[in-house]
Amino acid sequence: VLFRSGGAFTGVANDASTGGFKPSCMSDIRWQHELYAGVSVIFPQVSVQTAANSNVNQNSPIATPIEFYYVYKYSERLSFGLGVNNQFGAKSSYPNNWEGRYIVQELSLKTYMFQPTVSFKFCDYLNVGGGFVYSTGTFDLQQSAPLQTNTTPYGEAHLTGSGNSMGYNFGVLSHLNDIVNIGICYRSKLKINLNNGTADFTDIPAGVQNLYPPTTGFTSSLTLPSVFCVGLSKLLCNRRLMLAFDFWRTFWSSYDTLKFTFTDNTTPAVISPRKYKDVNYFSLGGTYLLNEKFKARTGIFYDFSPIPDGFVSPELPDGNVFGWSLGGTYKPNSTFSFDLSFLNYDCTLTRSFTQGGFTATYHKIISVLDFGINIHFGKDYHFEDDKALKTLE
Repeated sequence: VLFRSGGAFTGVANDASTGGFKPSCMSDIRWQHELYAGVSVIFPQVSVQTAANSNVNQNSPIATPIEFYYVYKYSERLSFGLGVNNQFGAKSSYPNNWEGRYIVQELSLKTYMFQPTVSFKFCDYLNVGGGFVYSTGTFDLQQSAPLQTNTTPYGEAHLTGSGNSMGYNFGVLSHLNDIVNIGICYRSKLKINLNNGTADFTDIPAGVQNLYPPTTGFTSSLTLPSVFCVGLSKLLCNRRLMLAFDFWRTFWSSYDTLKFTFTDNTTPAVISPRKYKDVNYFSLGGTYLLNEKFKARTGIFYDFSPIPDGFVSPELPDGNVFGWSLGGTYKPNSTFSFDLSFLNYDCTLTRSFTQGGFTATYHKIISVLDFGINIHFGKDYHFEDDKALKTLE
């Protein structure tokens, strides 16, 4: 849903995906039952240049985050929703013997969020909504250890863990008039505690195997940031054109330190400062109704990086980015509609990771194809409103 119009959607009530990001909009859903299912296909391209190596490419595979939303419109004013998505995630992979192997060889983070929500229309000008967020997450990190044996040039550390967390989201949607909406939403941070992680150490020299046993447990935590959004949308050109603008504030400062504490007391804890900062995101999008079956969309966005220089590692190289998107919706009948969109951004940055003694220039290109299907059935509340108006006339 983020990619359909450059990420500008906070002030827009369009389909069942509202339950995931802007629950107050569910009361403006047209049909009694609305379903949305989608998948994004992310094509990452990251190359790394250092003083020692002219180019190393990430081996990261294509990622396919999913989203599913259902909204039940109980009455004209009251709606219930359920959303499932994995909006936070990361995957990076490098050759095992590459220059930065002591920082990362492979990293994977997957999260899934389950969101039951409710929305209520107080009057024609004000909707409110909110709900709980239950999140699960898995973490997998593989890196080399600077410990040599007679047969291997370095050891290996492999850490895996999982955990869960609870949070909430809420929002407000105001219809300033029949063509202008303003939306506000907030999603709390989610701290996922990894209490039963497993650490495997291989190819460790005999002299330090008491510090790094073949297998031990560990505890850690991952904090997904809270997000505050404000969006404005306006209909133009006899309601055929809709423009939308979004401002997001993401509170990444909650991610201050990555720490692993091992069950085996002899294994030294790993403490890695991250010092992320709170950042802004701006987007502008437009949707144009070509005819009863087709809508065209486009958008642009600017996203600020939360990672200050000195803390940018090859695990997640990140910089400020400008991006764009194109897409559209095809509606063959009153029950189904299909979304297709494409997003792209390209950035080059030179940054350092002080703790790892690593400085590099990163060239990062991200391309995303987004597919979605909407299914709506049951009572048509807009049709019922039209009948009521005709009766009054």
